[in-house]
This record gives sequence, C-alpha cells and structure tokens, in this order.
Amino acid sequence: MSRRRGQAGATLGLAISALLLLGAGSAAATTVKLREYRLPAPKVSQLRSHWLNQLAARRPDGGWAPMRFELSNRDLRLMGLPPRRVLLSHRYRVPTAVYPGGRMVRLAARKGGKGRSSGGSGSTADSPGVITFAGTGFFGIRPGAWLLLLNDNSVGWCSLAHVYGAPGSYQISTAGHCGKAGDIGTVVGAVGNHRVNGQPVPVLLDFGSFQTSHDAGIGRDWALLSVLPQYQHLVTPTMAFWGGPIGTYTAEGEVITPQLTGRNPGFSVNPDPTLVQQLVHYGHGTGLGPGGTPRSATAISWRPSHFMFFGAISPGDSGSGANTLTGDTVGANREAAGILTHLYVDPLMREGLGIMAGTRATQVSGTLANGQLLPYPAPIPILP
Repeated sequence: MSRRRGQAGATLGLAISALLLLGAGSAAATTVKLREYRLPAPKVSQLRSHWLNQLAARRPDGGWAPMRFELSNRDLRLMGLPPRRVLLSHRYRVPTAVYPGGRMVRLAARKGGKGRSSGGSGSTADSPGVITFAGTGFFGIRPGAWLLLLNDNSVGWCSLAHVYGAPGSYQISTAGHCGKAGDIGTVVGAVGNHRVNGQPVPVLLDFGSFQTSHDAGIGRDWALLSVLPQYQHLVTPTMAFWGGPIGTYTAEGEVITPQLTGRNPGFSVNPDPTLVQQLVHYGHGTGLGPGGTPRSATAISWRPSHFMFFGAISPGDSGSGANTLTGDTVGANREAAGILTHLYVDPLMREGLGIMAGTRATQVSGTLANGQLLPYPAPIPILP
C-alpha cells in the first residue's frame, strides 16, 4: 500500500474523511480527494442576484413561488461549468471531473490500472483506486447535499432533504417541483484543491432517479429519489453540520396568529413550547457563504400538510430538509420538520430574508431513516 493511501486510511480512522472503493485499483493508484464544492464570494453574489430576478419574473405581482433555480449558460459559467448543451450531452455514471471547456475526466478505477471503466463519458483518470471525501457538506448523498437536475433541456439546482428506508435500500427526498418521475439526480463535489482559473473543478455523479414526485403546491410538493445499488454506501441520513433527524415532528398549530380586527390589530404568540420551534437546515444555497450553508429560522405555522417559517433565504435551498431544534415531546431533538419548497416573493427577499413554506415530513410516503445527533462527514457506527 502506498504512503498516500495509508494516510487516507488513517484519516478515516479519525472520522475526518470517508473512503469509497470504486473498483479494484492497483496498489500504486493515486488517491483523489473530493471536497465540498465552493465558489468565490463575488460569483456567489452574482448567482444570488440572478436567482432573485428569476423568482420576481415568475411572480411579478408577488405570492408564493417554487424555489428551484434554473441555471442559464451565464450561471453555469460563473460556477465553472461548461454550457448547458455540453452538460446535457453526457451522463455521469461514475464520479466525473467536469472542466469549464467541456473536458470530462472519469475518476473510476480500472483493473490493473488498464482499460476503460464502464459508464460516464470522456477520458478516464489515472486509476484512482480510492477516492476520499471530506468536509461537513461533502460530496455524497445526505440531507443538504447539492442536487443538480440535468434532464430534458434544463439544468436545475436544488438540494436533498431526508433519507428514507434502510441500509442497502435507501431513498432520499427533495421537492417534487425539482424533478418528475424518471428524472436523474446528480450530486456535486470538487477535486481537492485543484483549480482552473481560480475556481474548483466540479465533480458530478448520477446517483439515482426520481421514483415518486408530487408537484401540487405548498404541502403537496415532495419527491423520493431511489439510490443506485453501487452508491448506497455513499448515503448517510445525518444532516450536515446540525445532525439528526431523529424521528418526525408531528405537532400542529399556529405559532403567530394575526389579529386584524378591532381597535388594536396585531399578533398573538402561542406560548406552547412544542410549537415555538427553531428550525435548522442546511442547503447548498448561495449568497450566505460559499458552499453549503447552515442556517436557523423561526417557525410561524404548523399545518397538517405544510409549515411556514421566517429566515435567511438563498438559491439552491429548494428541496433541502429542515429539522426542529428540539421536538414535540420533552427531551426530543432534531426531529424532521419537512422539505423547503416555496418562497413568498416580496421586496424583503432582496435583503436576503423571507417567509418560506415547505411540505411536512409527515406527508412523505416512506420510513424515515434516523441520523445521528452528532454531525460528522462520514457514517461511523460507534458515534451516538
């Protein structure tokens, strides 16, 4: 075993990286480290402005709008990706480094270091027998992971929500408006510290497809993606940064009730501590920090099928999962609240704040997979 691979194994032992064996590589194979995909702050700011303009165009008179970000060639260039026609002309069945000029390098192992690996497109890298993953929002399949939708003639940007099912047969949720049944889901990472023109090199992976999708408005907007068998071990139910979910939040009621009649209009606050919840979420949005951004928000309403909250907004949040900070019973922590789907379009959103709505986790047809209370970049069974 080479020294570099030995170092990767030691890192795993310290629970800093996750190792993914992609095939039978040679002992001298190069280790490729994949990290969270991050962009320079100025380009992040431009992307955020483009997203807000897109939402305003969808709802010129205000109102609720789905938060999926449709990426133009201008947006893709800012992200260091090739034009839409190039992205859509390939599939990414193995982790594939995608360069701005359209070059594709597959990061899959080859037996004995020779021959082409199956799937993907473009040239194959020099037999990386092991790929390591690092970072709180690392290249993987988990709550908060960056989701690209490369289907039909469209390139969309969403995030992943909660994991459902059991090891070996995991599914993962997102917003139904992010994709229809049969669409392919793609996660995004970056090649270590390697950069082109000052930007990281994105790595794309087609990990599965939309099995079920419902796009019928607030409270009826959810989907489940099936994960391919060869990538089941890339799945972890634990939300990046925050940890959880552990169980599902089921309480119902209004946190803030408007009183708009009488001499003294105003608002009343429900003192029920199970309803006055702080939400925590992690989505690969822009404008609030490069890469995935952990945020908290204040719950406003818990309806049977949907929830509303006030907090910081960001493109790419659509489809990401939210957990409650505590829970609906004494001692509960990090319960699954639901999936972020809609934003109320008004001038406040230009300030980076807004009222958002989502589909409650109780509406998703599946068995929630519990995460760990302590967040970590890789699934380690000995952790709580």
